[in-house]
Amino acid sequence: MKMLFFMLLSILVFVSTVPARDSAKVLIVGDPDGQYKNIQAAIDAANPGDTIRILSGTYKESLSISKEIKLEGSSRDEVTIMPEEGKDLGIFVRGAKNFSIRSVTVIASGAAINVSRSSGQIIDVLIAGGRFGISFSGTGMTLEVLDSYITCYDGMDNEEYIEARLAGIYAYGNATLIAKNCVFERNGVGISLTNDLKYNITGCTFKRNTVGVSLGGNATGSLSENVVTENIENGILINSSSETRLENNIFFGNIWHGLDLYLNRCTECECGGDEFNGTVVGSGNRFESEDEICPIDFWDESFYSFDENLGKLADKE
Repeated sequence: MKMLFFMLLSILVFVSTVPARDSAKVLIVGDPDGQYKNIQAAIDAANPGDTIRILSGTYKESLSISKEIKLEGSSRDEVTIMPEEGKDLGIFVRGAKNFSIRSVTVIASGAAINVSRSSGQIIDVLIAGGRFGISFSGTGMTLEVLDSYITCYDGMDNEEYIEARLAGIYAYGNATLIAKNCVFERNGVGISLTNDLKYNITGCTFKRNTVGVSLGGNATGSLSENVVTENIENGILINSSSETRLENNIFFGNIWHGLDLYLNRCTECECGGDEFNGTVVGSGNRFESEDEICPIDFWDESFYSFDENLGKLADKE
């Protein structure tokens, strides 16, 4: 027993003398005070938990992140990330369980940010993507997009029609998407969700997109306190076979309808089906007129109200 005691004591003494890993570090990128000239070099040197702080400048890089790090710009007005010549992907995040991207602008003719099998946050980011602003997929993962502005690369500085296949956020799989206090403007589709995705979309503005939100597959979740306005075809188009909850959203000034079920009688192109298999519940939704909601006879009266002054009130604000 004494020998066993001394052996355990020796092990404890040895463990206590092994130096612990240094606490999380901050790595600085950019001139004049940065340790690194480019962002990817800092990412490669970082350990999980580290923060990479990016000083003002335009960085022509395609970034790859596969560890739990924080990427922070000085502000999204001062830091721009765009692919080098010949590449079209801005940032690829893969296999990172807890990452964050904050206060930068990302511009890319392909996908601006591709998040695969990763969980994390995108905060205060201006995104202009080609095929996708953000692409997100995975099983059991959660992505939060907060306080960000998302537009389409093809829709920048012009008023031309944008194809609906070009999405601000495209998310699929058995994962969870949370979008709060974001603006989706001039996308083909602001947010496109499908498969078994779970979602919570709150306090966002969907403006001047071809379609504001498209829900398909078994996507299940809620949209609350959003503003849906001036979209060309549909504000929110629901083709999901699961439950959609709509609470306290505002719809006005949309060209076709603010809220549409995917039915022949509710789509101008008559490409919808004959039967809607999903469930839509909620209350407190406000529409500028009956033209904003289709079909008008589908909803319980507690679901909606009409206010012809919604557009005027928004202009004053």
